[in-house]
Amino acid sequence: MSRSVLFALLSSAQAESLRAALPAVFLTRPFGAMELWQWLGLGLVMAGGWLAGRALEGVALRMAVRATGLTRSGWDDQLVASGRGPLRYLLSAVVVAAGALALRLPAEARHAVELGARSVVIATVAWFLLRFVKLASRFVEQTVAQESSGADVGRVRGLRTQLAVLRRVADVAVVLVAASLLLLQFEAVRNVGVSLLASAGLAGLVIGLAAQKSISTLLAGIQLSITQPIRIGDTVIVENEWGWVEEITLTYVVVKVWDLRRLVVPMSHFLEKPFQNWSKVSPDILGTVEVYADFRVDVQAARAELKRILDEESRGLWDGKAQGLQVTDCTERTMKLRALVSAADAGKAWDLRCLVREKLIAWLQRQPHGLPRVRAEANLELPGPLELPRGTTPASSTGRPGGNVLAVRPGE
Repeated sequence: MSRSVLFALLSSAQAESLRAALPAVFLTRPFGAMELWQWLGLGLVMAGGWLAGRALEGVALRMAVRATGLTRSGWDDQLVASGRGPLRYLLSAVVVAAGALALRLPAEARHAVELGARSVVIATVAWFLLRFVKLASRFVEQTVAQESSGADVGRVRGLRTQLAVLRRVADVAVVLVAASLLLLQFEAVRNVGVSLLASAGLAGLVIGLAAQKSISTLLAGIQLSITQPIRIGDTVIVENEWGWVEEITLTYVVVKVWDLRRLVVPMSHFLEKPFQNWSKVSPDILGTVEVYADFRVDVQAARAELKRILDEESRGLWDGKAQGLQVTDCTERTMKLRALVSAADAGKAWDLRCLVREKLIAWLQRQPHGLPRVRAEANLELPGPLELPRGTTPASSTGRPGGNVLAVRPGE
């Protein structure tokens, strides 16, 4: 490539103007694979491509926003929001690639520019897809949550779980495809790929055996998203720990324990071992409170007190569905009263049980015979006549000698 090529692209008047404007060093001294004027032109093309990409993105987004305002569907809004950012780089790469063709660069330089432009296009498309999947899943979740009533919490939780797992699967697939396309642009990587394909049977067997547990865990995550034994937000007991399902990934589940600890459980645990799910069908739950009382406690009055506590002092914890009080057990000293209450979820049920227990104990303390008592019967009558030791006289009320003498039965 020489300066004659540059002037051949321009008219005679433009060529003369360019000769006068550019220093001679730009036209006579090459730098690397290109001449200096080509480097200058490439820099100007890249800067112009960046500015043109921003300008074209702004125009395209304004037109898209106006178009989406004419429709009631929310999907087009998510599509436009996903394009903010990736569209700018995509248009910039196209403008730079087109401008580089006008410079008539050498083969090596042209190949490098085309490679960079293709890489940017692949990366921006992958970025766009990742953003669209994220925004679309959030849009679907919000739409279902708004359309569903309060009694349809299970459906919302199930959808959140499926979207979380499917989104991660889509993210992994997009990243893998984008990385593969980027690497396959290089000749060395393509040669390695052909060699791997030639030995795909043996390599697949070795990888399958080495990653058997990882693959099974991955498949367990997909199976869990379909069968849904647990969902995000469910109240569970795992490994004797009570908490809520906070996050579900493809390989593990994060359970938020009641004391704010996090329990990380492998996905296969929920498919192979039993666990308790307190909100599988609905979050409603029953709770019991047991107190010990004296036999002389009025059970009917205790039932009335429980009803009063739930109606007036439950602080909104009681959902009004179930309540009752029964004598469930007794011993030779006391009887056991069990109060049954209901709540909207496990957290409210725990607080309600503690409140009812405190109030019932306080009520029993105010009763004359409320708290349990230990009963004993003493018999002071002794069978048969009493014999006094020799030399003593019977005790008298006058305090005379012999008044503080212990009576002894015969034979003792």
